[in-house]
Amino acid sequence: MSHEKAKLLVHRLIWFFLLLLGITIPIIMLLSAGTSSEEIEIVDDSGYIDEYYESLDETCCEIEVVFNCEVNSGYIWIAFYDSNAELLATENGYFYGYGDTVSSTFFIDGKVDSYEILSYDITASNDDWALLLSILIIVFIPVIIICFSFFIGSLLLSCKRYEYNGNEIVVYAGWYHHYIKFNGKKVDEHNTLISFTAISLSCILTDGTDIKATITMTNRISLKINNLLYTKRG
Repeated sequence: MSHEKAKLLVHRLIWFFLLLLGITIPIIMLLSAGTSSEEIEIVDDSGYIDEYYESLDETCCEIEVVFNCEVNSGYIWIAFYDSNAELLATENGYFYGYGDTVSSTFFIDGKVDSYEILSYDITASNDDWALLLSILIIVFIPVIIICFSFFIGSLLLSCKRYEYNGNEIVVYAGWYHHYIKFNGKKVDEHNTLISFTAISLSCILTDGTDIKATITMTNRISLKINNLLYTKRG
């Protein structure tokens, strides 16, 4: 592999690797942030009888539940009993809260004396995940766009090798450097980052042979020898 071909391969591998990192790093971070090995458990609960309406035979109760981590609002099944431990009602109440504590108010027929938590459908709060997502969008989206642009650009970099009467002609079109070599010696070059017209490189050999290479804006290469298109590749 020639020096120029190796340079093209290195450019493409570097930008592909950076693009891959720009995509996989935020995905891994989001998956890690969204995955918790901690099981959601109740660590404490308390119930309060706000008031018993004797005329209605109805009790207003407030239940507060504390978990081992920050949680979202959700449903909790509660069983309510009277003073004889007879079941009055089971309610699937929606509990609101902030942090690790949620609460809800119930109106139960009968005079409530005690309660029991039967089950709960509560998920861990993921506010950190949302914040992380915002940061990753601000930081990594521009990085991914830049890496993708440079990777596509690296695919447009070009190098062609020709043989002419036992001689080697190499035309290289890179990011900034554009040059033509004859038998390993650089005979013409054009250095520019952006060109809005095709780039021409040329040289005249000692025997008067006129060699001219044209590099388009997309780094496509064509070679003419004595004003005739030459396609014999080395």
